[in-house]
Amino acid sequence: MAFFDGIQKSVTDAAAAAAKKTSELTGIARVKFNIRAEEARLRSTFSKIGSLFYASEREGADNAAEIATLIMQADKIKGDIRAYKEKLAEYRKTTICPSCGTEVPKDVFYCPICGEKQERPEPEQADDTDIDSVIGEELDNEDKD
Repeated sequence: MAFFDGIQKSVTDAAAAAAKKTSELTGIARVKFNIRAEEARLRSTFSKIGSLFYASEREGADNAAEIATLIMQADKIKGDIRAYKEKLAEYRKTTICPSCGTEVPKDVFYCPICGEKQERPEPEQADDTDIDSVIGEELDNEDKD
């Protein structure tokens, strides 16, 4: 009976791992889609700014207020893109260089693109649970079955 319980646990664990990985891949695809959509919106906003500026220079139109509004919109879009890239880095277990925006592995101390020193959080304290006592308890429980 314990043999079948072990197989059931292994199958259940494998299914849970597959579901988690599928969820991660779906999340990554969603974030990448959002980044591309926001980048398209940013290009469109830049194009509108350029058109309004051109009209101002060529025709003497006063488009300063509209241009200022579009610049604020572009700044917001850039912030949204930055947030999506940070989320993507979380999925990939990397960080974003605060200086140049490059995705950097967490174990790297300097950005390979711009050379900026990377801030690293303090390592988390290890759990003080004695692994031998945990394994011993599990073995004792198996013996009882």
